[in-house]
Amino acid sequence: MRTELCILSLVLALGASACGEHKPRVDKMTAALQAKYKHNPAPKQPYQITLTLADAPGSFAKLEGSVYYEAPDCRYMPDRIAGFFLTPSVDLPMSYSKVGETSYIATIQADAMLDEDYFGEGMCHWELASVNTSLKATGAKTDTSYVANLLGDEVRGQKARTNYYVKYDYPGSDPEERSDFGVVDRSRYKPELQDQLFSITLTPKAATP
Repeated sequence: MRTELCILSLVLALGASACGEHKPRVDKMTAALQAKYKHNPAPKQPYQITLTLADAPGSFAKLEGSVYYEAPDCRYMPDRIAGFFLTPSVDLPMSYSKVGETSYIATIQADAMLDEDYFGEGMCHWELASVNTSLKATGAKTDTSYVANLLGDEVRGQKARTNYYVKYDYPGSDPEERSDFGVVDRSRYKPELQDQLFSITLTPKAATP
């Protein structure tokens, strides 16, 4: 999904550069469409997401999360002059609660968005595409943002993912707001870094509606 998100960002950027003066118009239309998408008033697919830290280099004062939804069977053209299509998507915030010295829990809804005919061309079916989390030492702009995520299939399959990060970037000192996405395979780090790693594990579990 990281790749897909990057592709989406690239499409948006290319569309904006291609239409130049139409960018504000595209942004306005996209914002209006996002406001049009409806939340499911009676979701029935809750999942509990547990975040666990291991060997962390210090505390994390800022923990943020979001759930990304897509309707892959729908496409819309935000600006007919620009002439490109996009897939409807929505990011909803998620909140973690601390439940232990190194663990946090959040509850999300896989069916948080309402399936509906939003464009007059047939039903749009929403899917949970990814769960995304970032941690910062203090919340300062210079802090490294440690990013972890789960794909929608991993959430539905209740499959945990562990990402590994190097400790030496903590807490961070980059004014450009550096993000560290870590790696799943810790062997990709050099041998001399193996004792300088910490991990973030996201574990999804189906909950009772």
